[in-house]
Amino acid sequence: MDQAEPNSTRSSEKLPRGSHGLPAEFVVRSQRERLFAGMARVMARNGYAATTVDDIAVESGVSRKALYAHFSGKEDVLLQAHKAVSERITTGAGPAIAEQKDWKAALRALFDWSLEFFAREPAFAHLVFIEMTAATPASRQLQRESLGAVRRLIEQAIAEGARPVSDATIDGMLGGLIYVVANAAEDGRPEDLPALRRELMAWFVLVLDGPAAAEQELSKEIVASPRP
Repeated sequence: MDQAEPNSTRSSEKLPRGSHGLPAEFVVRSQRERLFAGMARVMARNGYAATTVDDIAVESGVSRKALYAHFSGKEDVLLQAHKAVSERITTGAGPAIAEQKDWKAALRALFDWSLEFFAREPAFAHLVFIEMTAATPASRQLQRESLGAVRRLIEQAIAEGARPVSDATIDGMLGGLIYVVANAAEDGRPEDLPALRRELMAWFVLVLDGPAAAEQELSKEIVASPRP
């Protein structure tokens, strides 16, 4: 089955009841998207531990029976929602990244697109950067794996002549990235997320390319990405 993309958490449009004649594939995708969005909204209010399957179903406008037709339980909804968000970012940011000529420009493009997406969808930012960190061992492992695109760009930087750094340093950079975005998401001002790109880039470049290059990053213009 194709991976359903996360629906906007601000939209909860339900399918018509009864025999609507819609293709089964469309119905499945719609229900999954609504469950992802519903779980993100309810977790932003209650947290993962206090969220129940019934909460997710009610918030999503999807029956408990339908939820269990798609997922094994609450944790599965969380993990699949995170995968859908990661896929959305990979698909959306991919063309912009591919156009860049070096790792700095590629990382800028990735940060710009991702932070703009999370600014528009703060409940998904809460899910990805806050709830995934604390929910379960499987969620923490998946969160680490989902940062593979950033890790690959760091490795590309080293291959292109940037300062070599240890795996532990890379892990620290990725962990710090999660911490910084999580703090901003929790502050309740999602519109400020895109502005984090300058500081994040300056920090990464400081580690990999030194103070002078990091200073230049702070003056780089932040370009709004096409609507995610």
